[in-house]
Amino acid sequence: MKQALHFGGGSIGIGFIADLLHESDYEVTIVDIDSELVKQINETATFDLYLINEDYKKKQLTQIHALSSIEDQEEIIKKISTADLITTAVWAENLPKIAPVLLAGLKQRAAINGKRVNILACENAMFNSEILRKAILSLDDSANEWLDQVAAFPNTAVDRMVLASQHDGKKTIDIGRDYELVIEESKLVDPIDKPIKDAVYTTNLQKYIERKLYVVNCGHAWAGYIGFVHGYSIIQDVFNNEALVQKIRETMWESAQLLMKKYGFTKQDMADYIDFIMDRYQTPGIKDMITRVSRSPIRKLQPEERLVGPCVQCEELGLENQRLLEGIAAAFLFDNPEDDQSVELLAFVKKHGIDEAIVHFTKIPADNRMHQVIKENYQKFLEKKG
Repeated sequence: MKQALHFGGGSIGIGFIADLLHESDYEVTIVDIDSELVKQINETATFDLYLINEDYKKKQLTQIHALSSIEDQEEIIKKISTADLITTAVWAENLPKIAPVLLAGLKQRAAINGKRVNILACENAMFNSEILRKAILSLDDSANEWLDQVAAFPNTAVDRMVLASQHDGKKTIDIGRDYELVIEESKLVDPIDKPIKDAVYTTNLQKYIERKLYVVNCGHAWAGYIGFVHGYSIIQDVFNNEALVQKIRETMWESAQLLMKKYGFTKQDMADYIDFIMDRYQTPGIKDMITRVSRSPIRKLQPEERLVGPCVQCEELGLENQRLLEGIAAAFLFDNPEDDQSVELLAFVKKHGIDEAIVHFTKIPADNRMHQVIKENYQKFLEKKG
């Protein structure tokens, strides 16, 4: 049986990627830091998922094993040297943390002349697998000579609703029916040989990445930050407020107009996509905290990210970006003492003022029209929040 090694036992890791690997007839080994999860999986070699759209019907993953990223290093290195496919879902910022063990395993793979393997970083970030490749290369100069002979790093785009849950005292995951895993076909070891069933294979990954980031993640972030300003703590409550739902749709359409112009998506393509997203967020029985949705605001305010990226490009093309500017302003007010980036962002605003903060985090210059609008929105939201 084909062997897949997957780093990351979180909701996306097991509820999405391991599920697709299972459907693609792999025996899956999960690598995770959580010793309880590792023990639970290894007790039965199974993991239970629950299908949200099918009245929480149980779906069991079988032939699944787990290794501890702390205690089982040698076994992990051995698996890396022989696996038929390697995937990750560890959060983009954690990719450098798994680079050392991957380097060790791939070195071993090279030493035994192992065949070239696809490594898919299934992270919510642009050029995710490329980030991982660079992290590995940064550890060892000599890897430049052999890494690409043993591994290929196709970038991906990932999208599925997954929520951590518990049944009978065990960790489980509730999963949405709809999903999209897009894989960069041209960078596969063999573009003819598709490693995962029911994934989308494309030669233009950029348009899918931007559609996900600038519509799904953008709309979600906007709802989180504006919802916070309005005093909500649960994201679904924002999606039950008709006035805000209309504005969330308007935000998504601002990005959609940009994508239609850039990539030739049709109006119907975007209408269907936005309906698919809104339907997900309004699924009954789902509860997601705004603190989770809105976490890491500094990352989300970066120039190429979900709010600023489409906003600036809309401005350059003379397209509407009023709602996007509101979302950027609201992000500067997100206050969660348990979120390091929120603490850092608020401290910067307090010390340097909102004008300097806008320039520092978004790179939008002080003499730009957008800067002024963000500042006006910020003041308005600040008064609303009290």
